[in-house]
Amino acid sequence: MEQQTQQQESSKQQAPVKKKTNWLSMILGGEVLQTKLVLRQIPVILLGCVYALVLVYNRYQVEYLTKAKQDAEYKINCLRENRIFLQKRYQETVKISQIAEMLDSTGVGITAGPPFEI
Repeated sequence: MEQQTQQQESSKQQAPVKKKTNWLSMILGGEVLQTKLVLRQIPVILLGCVYALVLVYNRYQVEYLTKAKQDAEYKINCLRENRIFLQKRYQETVKISQIAEMLDSTGVGITAGPPFEI
């Protein structure tokens, strides 16, 4: 029995001692990328990268469309102002022509030049 216990003790002493692993050296050395867990997750990691690229692309598209919308709204406002100005000038010319017609019917005409003293 003593021999068996001695053999058991010697086998325990000879068993390989697990070495503590330094995670920083594993990450920097690239050993982490070789583990089975990471190798099985490569498709999921690639899918995440594709989603990230789509997200970034959509963000740029939204920014571009927002800028285009703001430019269009600015141009619309300028065109509205121009339309209002032109309507005002048109109404003034219509009033002047109506006044000229009324004066022609009464016999008094619109003078072509400035008034002068007689």
